[in-house]
Amino acid sequence: MKSLVIALAGTALVSVTVTSGAIGAERVEAAGPFDKLKKKIKKAKKTAEDVDAVATEVDRANRTNGRSLLGSAAGSSRQSGCHANRGSTSNSPCTAKAPGHVGGAAPAPAKFKGQTNCASLGLGNAFIAEGGNYTFSQGISTQERSGLINRRNVSATDGCFFGGLGVGDVLYVEFDRNKYKKHDYKIQCVSYDGSEQLDNVNGPSVGNYKGKDVMLHTGHSLGYTPTASGSNSSRSGAYDKHLAKRGRTMLTFNFGALHTDKSGTDFYCQWFNKNSGQSAIAFAYRRGPQG
Repeated sequence: MKSLVIALAGTALVSVTVTSGAIGAERVEAAGPFDKLKKKIKKAKKTAEDVDAVATEVDRANRTNGRSLLGSAAGSSRQSGCHANRGSTSNSPCTAKAPGHVGGAAPAPAKFKGQTNCASLGLGNAFIAEGGNYTFSQGISTQERSGLINRRNVSATDGCFFGGLGVGDVLYVEFDRNKYKKHDYKIQCVSYDGSEQLDNVNGPSVGNYKGKDVMLHTGHSLGYTPTASGSNSSRSGAYDKHLAKRGRTMLTFNFGALHTDKSGTDFYCQWFNKNSGQSAIAFAYRRGPQG
């Protein structure tokens, strides 16, 4: 219920109440005998209707997170509608690439690359992607899911190094299942100028994405295989079985933003086993603002 109070110059005070009923009808009650108030009451009613319309649109946008559910691809998380990491180093898979994105890392300094000793873990099948939304069709129904989209295949250089990464990128890699022991490794990141180090808390997020993000739902139009039907958990289970059958295991790294890092800072990172002194993987990425 919205009440608008109109004060007339030195004569009367009129209260106008607009009530929305169960079937959308509106009732306007006005106190006072003055016909000249009709136009003011009509204007007040129109104002209340406008407020209702705006509130409805805001509520709709909140429910859908500002996204359209139509179309063959619902859009990348690099669009401005994704705010999960805005102004933080959140571990959320939603890592939007803002319009003011500072780009990928410059070539890594030789002093860091020379200290990386790559472990022989069968590293391969790597790609760089974005976390975003896609749609799939079943009959005349279209539904939306999240996953890794806009993928491009990449290969390691110097044994296990991937360069040029930035905010919004997701790096996917696979290892030999029998050789790789994930609990033996921790992230190490040092800025190119040596002034800043990042640890497991403040560094890139490790293992944020699961099998369901790689094995998209059957019926999508992005062309990635294999696919599976069912819930997110069932697709993750199906992809785990797919990897196990091939003797492989997966790992992802994704790179959050820091809104105060306006010009961007380049980091050299390695997924390091302190017991062996070897790295499963190394990469360079540029941290920057989310916008």
